[in-house]
Amino acid sequence: MKNMINDYEYLKTLDFSSLDMIADGKSKTIYALDEKTAIMFYKPHLRSVTYNREGIIEGTDVYRMYATMFFMNLLEEKGIPTQRVNDRILDINGKFAILIKRCDPIPLEWIRRYYAAGSIVRLFPIFVKEGQKFDPPLNKYDAKIDVSITGGTDDPTMNESYITGLHILTPEQFKEADMMLSKIGDILYEVYKNAGIKLVDLKMEFGLLDGKVILIDELSQDCMRANDIVTGETLTKDAYRQWKSPEEVLETYKIFLQRMCPNYEELVLKL
Repeated sequence: MKNMINDYEYLKTLDFSSLDMIADGKSKTIYALDEKTAIMFYKPHLRSVTYNREGIIEGTDVYRMYATMFFMNLLEEKGIPTQRVNDRILDINGKFAILIKRCDPIPLEWIRRYYAAGSIVRLFPIFVKEGQKFDPPLNKYDAKIDVSITGGTDDPTMNESYITGLHILTPEQFKEADMMLSKIGDILYEVYKNAGIKLVDLKMEFGLLDGKVILIDELSQDCMRANDIVTGETLTKDAYRQWKSPEEVLETYKIFLQRMCPNYEELVLKL
């Protein structure tokens, strides 16, 4: 198949269901376009294992996609290689999608914590208190294994010895990814602070492209905890964990996006 990166007219007429499906999860579907390029569609799915809530909130997928494109553009400017092919979301006949580079996903979630919240407070109460600032910030690595497979533990925690010893990554690749985790987190921490937002923690995923680590998947309201510095009001997925209404969750995602990127609608290229 020919290269599709700039062939937007072809994309407008393409029947995506006829393409090879690379992945079809709860939150995204990815189709192969050619040997190097794929197209990723988001789904409006949210889930919290800890708070036993799962469902669909229409519109959250679009706001997540806006946020991801904004952050990936920002990080590319800072020298961080990402999976996105171009700097705008494609509006294909009313359906939003992101063109991505095909790579080998690393089956890990990479987490950077600036303040204590969530599972670290629940699991280690003798070491941390809610809201405690970590100096230096903490890095954490979880295997992407669903709770239904592990028999009760969602995304079990790993360490460098496991990751390299099980040959998930070479020691050099692990160090590269870990440095990117810290650098990305610290860049966003400062960006948030300048917008009056406190970044509590964030999760990201990496892949290997020609043996090199790149940022992949998404970086959105679903992947982080962030609160208004003055009011403490959540601006991300904690709104869903707090059992706020679908309308309130959607509004929260929109407010976060407006705070980060007031002109976010310019991130879309209508085909």
